[in-house]
Amino acid sequence: MRVLRAIGSTMLWVLAGLGVLSGLMWGASALGLLHPLIVVSGSMQPGIRTGDLVVGVPRAIEEVTPGDVITLTSTQTRKLVTHRVVAIEPSAGGFAVTMKGDANDAADAEAYAVPAGSRVPTPLFVVPGGGFVVETISRPPVAIPLLIALAALVGLAMLPSGRPRDDEADDGADSPTDAAASVEHAPSVSGGGA
Repeated sequence: MRVLRAIGSTMLWVLAGLGVLSGLMWGASALGLLHPLIVVSGSMQPGIRTGDLVVGVPRAIEEVTPGDVITLTSTQTRKLVTHRVVAIEPSAGGFAVTMKGDANDAADAEAYAVPAGSRVPTPLFVVPGGGFVVETISRPPVAIPLLIALAALVGLAMLPSGRPRDDEADDGADSPTDAAASVEHAPSVSGGGA
């Protein structure tokens, strides 16, 4: 039973840590400080692969230069596109940005219009395969058993250890005053003197 409790307790701490990290990322995302994105194509390979999780931070469009990787919304597909900037030029009220995927032969078909003063996500770090993990654990057939397993781990961690508590362990022993009294009444033995 001790082994099961130890496993349950360890897993509980690991999951608690992941939960706190997820909560912090969610909060930062809600505040616009982080932009987690799941990569759905291989257009940025080998640096960013399909199924990776890209965590971006906002950056002023005025600071973006050719060679930077940023994320913009396509006006054609209404989906987010994370590609490398190949050109950025001032246009009416903002900038015209031309991007290209590292694995693509040609630049994107559209020039992205970005208003002045906008903040666009640029990758801070990439978690290889992280997108697959997020997608998988978000599905109900996976999420529900995981929650049940988590509840079982919490239950295991809360089981009594089976060891007596300190106050229970002392109940059968003599108190210090009893021990002193028994010493006082013990027969004395003296050694033979010369």
